[in-house]
Amino acid sequence: MPLTVRATLCEIRDDLHALRKTVAARGQIEPIQAIDALIGVAEGEAIRAIRRIDLGA
Repeated sequence: MPLTVRATLCEIRDDLHALRKTVAARGQIEPIQAIDALIGVAEGEAIRAIRRIDLGA
């Protein structure tokens, strides 16, 4: 199960980065800033979740 959770977290991160690239290609600055903030929060939460998984394993 932990590998599934880890893979899902990585997929979400990758999807957010892909979304950012798409929005950046359109030159939309405000959405890029919002996505950057979301990516920062998501990556921080993912790191914490992965650490908890690793400590429990």
